Amino acid sequence: MDLKNKKIIILQDYFLYKGGGERLIITLAKALNSDIATSFITPDAFNPRDHGIKTIELTTDGSFSHIPGFRYLKVQSSFILKTKFLKDYDIVIYSGDCLSAIRNAKDKINVAYIHTPPRHLYDNYQLRLKEYKFFKRQIFKIFAAINRPRFKYYAKKMDILIANSKTVQNRIKKYLDLDSKIVNPPCDIEKFRWIEQGDYYFSWARLYDTKRVDKIVEAFIKMPDKKLIVASGGPELDKIKRMARGRDNIKILGWISDEKLLNLLGNCLATIYIPLREDFGMTQVESMSAGKPIIGVDEAGLKETIIHQKTGLLLRQDFKIQDIISAVNKLNGQKALLMREDCEIRARDFSENKFIKGMKNVLRS
Repeated sequence: MDLKNKKIIILQDYFLYKGGGERLIITLAKALNSDIATSFITPDAFNPRDHGIKTIELTTDGSFSHIPGFRYLKVQSSFILKTKFLKDYDIVIYSGDCLSAIRNAKDKINVAYIHTPPRHLYDNYQLRLKEYKFFKRQIFKIFAAINRPRFKYYAKKMDILIANSKTVQNRIKKYLDLDSKIVNPPCDIEKFRWIEQGDYYFSWARLYDTKRVDKIVEAFIKMPDKKLIVASGGPELDKIKRMARGRDNIKILGWISDEKLLNLLGNCLATIYIPLREDFGMTQVESMSAGKPIIGVDEAGLKETIIHQKTGLLLRQDFKIQDIISAVNKLNGQKALLMREDCEIRARDFSENKFIKGMKNVLRS
């Protein structure tokens, strides 16, 4: 199939943060010369329009965006009711939980790039139940009972499912009983560069509970002689700031510019990224691209990308705070410098060129 003669649009559920998923969609849209449609774009997110991409925003009312339940309903309804324009396209690519828009694209080529089946419905379901009090827990059970079959129903209607990792491919098979192809997300390996070696460790994961940045901060509270910089935002920002208050060796910066992020990454000693069962994870790839080894977890997407003792150190899945401390002590300046070249070489396996080539091959098939 000749993609040059096809009119393509990418649907992204929303642009909420300046994250890897949002960056991926913009990269893909530019490579395919495609349009983008999304429910809403917040001021804290990458904006496709800034990259010269024709972008359809389904709603300009962002007032609901901080209320997850209401946001979910609004997002889903917008993709069902406001995507009649899909009739004008040949190929529709779906990213995030927006598969319901296929109702308006029945005679098109429909391709879903699955970052993961919604984790709150599947592998993190029990974790969410434990977090909620009784009344909210009952509502969530009903919500999951309705939305699991809904997501599977629309996923089965897709012509092609693409998983972003072997981990996600396994989840798609386990929870949806569907087959998928793998195309790993891209890293702009020209953008993330080694500058020099500083004396601090760096974390820029979004501040969600599943990213476990609080565990990193807790470890550095017990290591006053080691420096940590955390540069990101999210629901746990206030909690993380309270934990670090009065600790001279820990800096919590919140959201920062891309320029400052590149500078902090390029000058750090090493990075730390210890999320819970990460789908794929761009943080560790970006770190390796900058020649910086990373302390991660021996599971899921990180296990697929980090080479233990070569491009970083992998903690056991049931790690304790002391394990983080031990890893930081092992990954000193000398060891980090020895890993630099291997990190840069490994990052090339996840270049933008490989991602674009992989996506085009799947679409042509």
